[in-house]
Amino acid sequence: MLKKTGNDMNLKTLLLIFLFFLSLLPGKGFCFDVTAHVDKLKISIEDSIYLKVVVNGGKADLDLSTIRDFKVISRGSSSSYNYINSQSQRKAIYQYVLIPLKKGTLKIPSIKVVLDGETAFTKQIDIQVSDQVLSPNGAKSLFAIAEVVKPRLFTGEQTVFSFKFFTSKRLSGLGFEKPPGFSGFSSKPFAKEKNYSQNINGVLYHVTQVDYLIIPEKPGVFHIDPIVLIARVVVESKQNSPFDSFFNDSFFSTNSTKPVRVTSNPVKITVDNIPPYQGDVMFSGLVGRFNIESELEPASLKVGESSTLSVKISGVGNIMDASLPQMDLDQGSFKVYDDNPIESISLTQNGYDGSKIFKKAIVPVKPGKFLINPVSLVYFDVDKKEYKQISTPKFSINVSASQEMNLPVIAREGQNGNAAVKQEVLLVNKDILEIKEGIEVLESWQEIHPFLFILLLSIPAILFSGVKLFVMAVKKDLSVEKRMQGKARRHLRTALNMDKDNKDFLGHLYSGLVALIFAKGGKSGENVTIKEARTILTHANMDEIKIDQVTRLLETIESVRFGGGKIDAAQSRKLLKKTKQVMRFISVILICLTFFSVVPQQSMANNSTTFLDAIKHYRQSDFKQAAEGFESIAQNNIKNPYLFYNIANAYLKANDIGHAILWYERAKTLVPNDPDLKFNLDYANTLTKDKKENVTNIMDVLFFWDTMISLKTIQVIAIFLSFCFFTWAIIRLVKKQKILSGPGLVLCTLFILVTAIAWVNYYKKITFQHAVIVKEEVAVRSGVTDTSTKLFSLHAGTKVRVKKIKNKHLKIIFSKGKIGWIKLGEALII
Repeated sequence: MLKKTGNDMNLKTLLLIFLFFLSLLPGKGFCFDVTAHVDKLKISIEDSIYLKVVVNGGKADLDLSTIRDFKVISRGSSSSYNYINSQSQRKAIYQYVLIPLKKGTLKIPSIKVVLDGETAFTKQIDIQVSDQVLSPNGAKSLFAIAEVVKPRLFTGEQTVFSFKFFTSKRLSGLGFEKPPGFSGFSSKPFAKEKNYSQNINGVLYHVTQVDYLIIPEKPGVFHIDPIVLIARVVVESKQNSPFDSFFNDSFFSTNSTKPVRVTSNPVKITVDNIPPYQGDVMFSGLVGRFNIESELEPASLKVGESSTLSVKISGVGNIMDASLPQMDLDQGSFKVYDDNPIESISLTQNGYDGSKIFKKAIVPVKPGKFLINPVSLVYFDVDKKEYKQISTPKFSINVSASQEMNLPVIAREGQNGNAAVKQEVLLVNKDILEIKEGIEVLESWQEIHPFLFILLLSIPAILFSGVKLFVMAVKKDLSVEKRMQGKARRHLRTALNMDKDNKDFLGHLYSGLVALIFAKGGKSGENVTIKEARTILTHANMDEIKIDQVTRLLETIESVRFGGGKIDAAQSRKLLKKTKQVMRFISVILICLTFFSVVPQQSMANNSTTFLDAIKHYRQSDFKQAAEGFESIAQNNIKNPYLFYNIANAYLKANDIGHAILWYERAKTLVPNDPDLKFNLDYANTLTKDKKENVTNIMDVLFFWDTMISLKTIQVIAIFLSFCFFTWAIIRLVKKQKILSGPGLVLCTLFILVTAIAWVNYYKKITFQHAVIVKEEVAVRSGVTDTSTKLFSLHAGTKVRVKKIKNKHLKIIFSKGKIGWIKLGEALII
């Protein structure tokens, strides 16, 4: 029999003591458990369930990404801590609302829970989701209906799509899961939704109706997908005592809400093409139901007097696209003047409904009895499914001889007619003033760049504030040219210091040369094609021979680098030397351009030749060629108001009103108070077709200086006042006297005011952009596609405000209520 040693006894005693103290430790434990619970296993597609995940062990991380049959909405979490029988118990509860996404047997898969590096999983739960469950009286408590007024349409025909949501329950919120989509249609929502009550089989429902006007863009069979809403249904809390009803108001209520998903029915729409038209009268393009009326007032008048012919087109359909049909008027017997059409169009339950009134002023030039033939309109009648022609009645007009010897009609340029003889000075003809032919036209009137403006304003402040502010002022971002030059130098330096056999040697040569080319053009980039390099260097006025040298070198490096060939050390050194020479030459040009902001002599000579040629073309009445010559000078970065003035004059003489007013407006930004410019611009504006009232608003009053002083003048005044004020401040500082007193206060006030005006002008130039219509006629549409609804038309020379630029389209504002989209090329920004 073996005898226990003392060491064995000590070891056993220590083990018992360890186990005793271990039992006394707070029991978080070395494992945890997790369970998942739901409030019901069978629901309808419009219902939802509550999911509760309980973690015995404390707060943990839950992975719910595996739940894909339901939309998961978190409802928060809670935790508790208890200490019972010398053991700690921690519990965390996580609550979620699950909304089913489809019908059938849906799964809540095992949820992964991680706590302090340990992982546990819940059990999978199956949920049965069926059709909408009816309430005990057989009626649905929540449902939605989608319907369309006409399920069969023609291309261009409009109809109303209605979405109605019915509820007999109290809701706290309602919204689309995603907005309705109308693929194949252009759509416009009605301004307001409708809310009303409706009794269905004895159940009173609150109905929310949302309507859309939809217009098919092409033929075919289209399906509008079901629309899904998320309704937050109020769940009444149970009252435990009679006192609960007293406090059951909106403030003390503890009612909770439950999200419910409601889905409408799909809608099928068949769209047919309108049949081909084969009539003699031109088809107007109108689709719907329309009527035409006309009125002549007066029908009897004298030679030289005016009668107004009004033609009104009204109806339901694409009335906004209506235009005046062709009229048969004897041009030898009448002078006819158009007026702007009067529109009255609104969106109704029948679609676009309204009218357009077209007016013509008819002035007879000889006596007699004349007949005005009917005006015919052809449209496609969607009810009768055929083309229909409607016409106005005939009008007879009696013209008697005038008792005056001359016609009381003001003769326009290019028209025959005798003006009445009066005892006062009359304006017989009107024409624009001549172009400017002095060499000062070639001097650039560039406004002071905002960064340079800040610098010039800051110089006196820097002197006043000392070295510290000076150091802070010079810590500014380098220009694009400086950054690209620095990048080029770094690549060249790396190439010089590396082994010529290194595979990255040619890459650094290429990157350095490309960076310097971009610096020459004031741009940034990593790669450039030969064509792009030539374009950049040409615009920078580099000599053609030097451009060929640079592009050939670039081609050589690219061919060696990407062609798979190899070069030896001698060839590498030769290529490096050539690259250094070219880069040094480009750098010298960049330095010259940095320190001298004047036009190079060669460019000036070229501009002078082009300028003289343009004047020659202008004198020979070749106005289009003259305009192109003057404009080519402006493209060489010459910003001169008199050059712009000449361009506008040439375009106006060439009957291009849009480009003429565009360049007049550009000149006006530089010399807003020039009398010749104002005279010619006023005349050009009289030739435009689109007229709008000149309404003076508060902005015109606040920014009155825009029509009196150019931005550059304001900048110079601000810089001058800055030097005056800070010079005064330095003198007063040296004398230890108060700065803001007497002249100092006046100078400071003027300096701040003029500087603020300059920055307001900068802000206006960026924010309030304007453009001029340059095409003969432009359709302003409701969107950026060619199939978008045409809202109204604008004509060449009309000035509009630019609201937004998107996808090469401009969102423009012509006047109050007239907003739409046009293509970028149809209007140019001033």
